[in-house]
Amino acid sequence: MKRFTPLTLAVSLALLFASSAQAAPTPSSGVDEAMAAGLDMMLLNSSLLRNGDDVWKRAREGFQLDEVNADVVRRQERLYASRPEYFKRTLDRSRKYLFHIMNEVERRGMPTEIALLPMVESAFVPTANSRVGAAGLWQFMPATGRHYGLEQTWWYDGRRDVTDATRAALDYLQNLYAQFGDWNLALAAYNWGEGNLSRAIAKAQASGLEPTYENIRLPNETRNYVPKLLAVRNILEHPERFGVHLDKFPNKPYFVAVSTGKHMNIDIAAKLAGISVSEFKELNPAFNLPVFAYKAGRQMLLPAAKVDRFEANLNKWDKPLLTWEVYIPKGDESASEIANQHGMSTSQLIAANRIGGGTLKAGLPVLVAMNKPLNDGQPVESVDTPIGDAPASAGATMIAQAEAPSQSTAPQAAVVQIAQAPAQAPQPIASAAPPAPAASQPSADAGLATRQAVLLASATAPGEDGAAAKSLATRDLGSYTVASGDTLFSIARRSNLSVSDLKSLNQLDGNLVQVGQKLRLKTDSSADAIATASDGGNADPALVQVAERRPAAPQPRHSTEYVVRRGDTLFSIARRFGVTHHDIQQVNGGRQTSHLQPGQKVKIVGL
Repeated sequence: MKRFTPLTLAVSLALLFASSAQAAPTPSSGVDEAMAAGLDMMLLNSSLLRNGDDVWKRAREGFQLDEVNADVVRRQERLYASRPEYFKRTLDRSRKYLFHIMNEVERRGMPTEIALLPMVESAFVPTANSRVGAAGLWQFMPATGRHYGLEQTWWYDGRRDVTDATRAALDYLQNLYAQFGDWNLALAAYNWGEGNLSRAIAKAQASGLEPTYENIRLPNETRNYVPKLLAVRNILEHPERFGVHLDKFPNKPYFVAVSTGKHMNIDIAAKLAGISVSEFKELNPAFNLPVFAYKAGRQMLLPAAKVDRFEANLNKWDKPLLTWEVYIPKGDESASEIANQHGMSTSQLIAANRIGGGTLKAGLPVLVAMNKPLNDGQPVESVDTPIGDAPASAGATMIAQAEAPSQSTAPQAAVVQIAQAPAQAPQPIASAAPPAPAASQPSADAGLATRQAVLLASATAPGEDGAAAKSLATRDLGSYTVASGDTLFSIARRSNLSVSDLKSLNQLDGNLVQVGQKLRLKTDSSADAIATASDGGNADPALVQVAERRPAAPQPRHSTEYVVRRGDTLFSIARRFGVTHHDIQQVNGGRQTSHLQPGQKVKIVGL
């Protein structure tokens, strides 16, 4: 088996954070191509950041929320300042997650105070559970979590998944902002529910009051909710005023995502990475049982500094990665008897499954030590029971997984990339695709832009329809089929095109692309004919329609004036127009843009 080069990750991190350019290795196998794509995604991620900054500095630059209930904010400030040990412990926990959350908040153009919300919700404890059933960093209730695509099964609770729950929380908050038009009200709705807030707003309006945070009648918890966040914001903005010392927070990822393609024991995964089981669980808290249950779209998060070690040890591992299987009692059975049959103690069985009592209920799956001679177990992927369900029979608990892992014998990690939320529904305009990288980008970055290999981690899972592989095959022929995780920017970059050229080629009005959508990469009609032939003659009508039209000439660069809207930040405006926030500051004067106000006019130069 050809081993992917661990230096690839080191090179990518060097490109992110060092000033000297490094040369990336040329892919020579499918795995190396996947690594090249992973490196490309890391570089894409880096283009969204202001490298070299302290994360606390990044946060301060994007603070935007208006202060509400000033007296309550002062009280919360005093409370936090009176407990410096608690405040520091919470900030220390945040260092594992905040770089990723900041990336996602800035990518969407949201106020950066939003990235600090887990401090109020969960004190950055990813396994936090509330007395009413909310879970995770962002404290999702079960129904709301399911509504925003957070899977909740016997194996896995997506509400505790660091990256997926972050994606869902920001989706939810953006929807609430679109509904209420005010970030403070959106936060109130996040805490109290949009139905409750809508009714409270209607009552305030019926009384002749303007529906502001202060005027709306809120329960005590919600009335204190935004002031708590503002208090955290104020302390981080001026720590010296509150006697708080902030250590520098390096602007680099703490964790990296690995797609293994295999189930494995959590203790084995931790051992391969050279970390403790507790640290592994801090990054992968969504797994309810001592098994990393792989399926398409699930990623394993590992400390960035440990990925090389994990990959090297995994390639040398010659023992079973999984020592558990699923047992489904046909009737009520004794836990001690089942444990004995599988070479376990009763306490081990109970601890592994987090169950109480000595009786296993009929039809409810339990995890047992693998015992092939008994031949009474089910494979891991055969059971995926939603949390809270109590199926009437064993058959009701069996949900076949279309994403069954590959059966190759050699363990191998697939693609390593900067962890980010899975591709979701199109985002609002604030998340428009960023500009193409400047010519000053390191030479290795430029080399990656011309690579012809496109193989994303999310598209390599066995059992999928092969869209990414098909895209890989047709890329050189002048077309590309959008795969999960793609953005207009990443496609343009890997195709050595600018975003505007790619949009012009395909007559796109916006920056959004959909999985399965075909994009034209070349102007000559012969490329379209070859691409159609490679599809067996089944050309996409939309692609044919595009091919019949000559692409419009790229628009000349120009300047414009933008009127600031509520919720805008300097960073979100810069991202929207494909310029840097420093460019806007230089043109408009630093002071004029330090605190943007709705209605303020900002000049944008260099479009």
